[in-house]
Amino acid sequence: MPVRVWNGSRAPRLAAKCLITAILLCVAFRAVDPMAMSRPLSRLGLAWTAAAFFLTALIIVTDAVLLERMLRMFGRRMPFGTALLYSLVGWFFSNVAPSTVGGDVFRGAQLSRAGMPIGAAVRLIVTIRTLSFSTLVLVMLLGFPVALKSLSAPRDLIVLGTILLGAAGATLALFTLAHVPLRVLSLEKWTIVRKIETVAADFRMLLAPNPAVALSWLLALAQHLLRIATLACLAAGLGLHIPLAIIFAFAPAALLMAMLPISFGGWGVRELTFVYLLGTAGVSGEAALSLSIAFGLLRLVVGAIGGASWALTSENLFRLDAPYR
Repeated sequence: MPVRVWNGSRAPRLAAKCLITAILLCVAFRAVDPMAMSRPLSRLGLAWTAAAFFLTALIIVTDAVLLERMLRMFGRRMPFGTALLYSLVGWFFSNVAPSTVGGDVFRGAQLSRAGMPIGAAVRLIVTIRTLSFSTLVLVMLLGFPVALKSLSAPRDLIVLGTILLGAAGATLALFTLAHVPLRVLSLEKWTIVRKIETVAADFRMLLAPNPAVALSWLLALAQHLLRIATLACLAAGLGLHIPLAIIFAFAPAALLMAMLPISFGGWGVRELTFVYLLGTAGVSGEAALSLSIAFGLLRLVVGAIGGASWALTSENLFRLDAPYR
């Protein structure tokens, strides 16, 4: 069977995450009228829901292609079918699994079990994550001019600007370190500095001017755009009449905040940020919350499919450098 990453000793962390999730959801629900929020969910259109599932399937496919391409940069090969399985099962650990680990940790652990050195597996996962983060910042920068037209309160501008500046600053630091090694500054004596240097060196591979790298950037960017399109489909299916431009301008920042590992599958954090950020553009709290919940439920369903795939598949299907059968 595939590697099992649940550990009972992590139960206290899980309990803490569940408690934080419950508190954040309570805060989010207190800001809206529950009945008004539930009405859109009850009339979610089937056609738009199917479209959202289709777009989510495309996210999984592009993620699998990206994993396959990135593995080649690290000198390994994985059949597309195997990469697709890794991507699908990763959704289970990110959204459904009763543990404190996510899809990235599952990938790293399973790749190590499949024969990839643990250090290389970690470097691969971190490189993919930095690529995803950098392209998300790009989407946020593209949407910021649209956001400026919708913001009226200075406080809201400061909040959104702070999120964008922090994310852009982290990306700029990566670009800088990729060209100016920390050893030049005589800081390599610290372990954390050497680890940062390794991350920067791997990120440098993503700056090489060749078609393979360009495709990796396009695949990572496509995933964010597909998430925005998925949200737009759900908004249409819920009858919320939220303009696509508003979703494009504010949803990426909300999804970025939901990546903070303080709650169960991003629940609570995502709802609060959706209510606040979309609210700055005039979207009602009920509409924003129902959209966030619909998006979360979609991820739960897909994650459950990933969990079933994980439980039913053989260890052989997770191997590297082996044909997919």
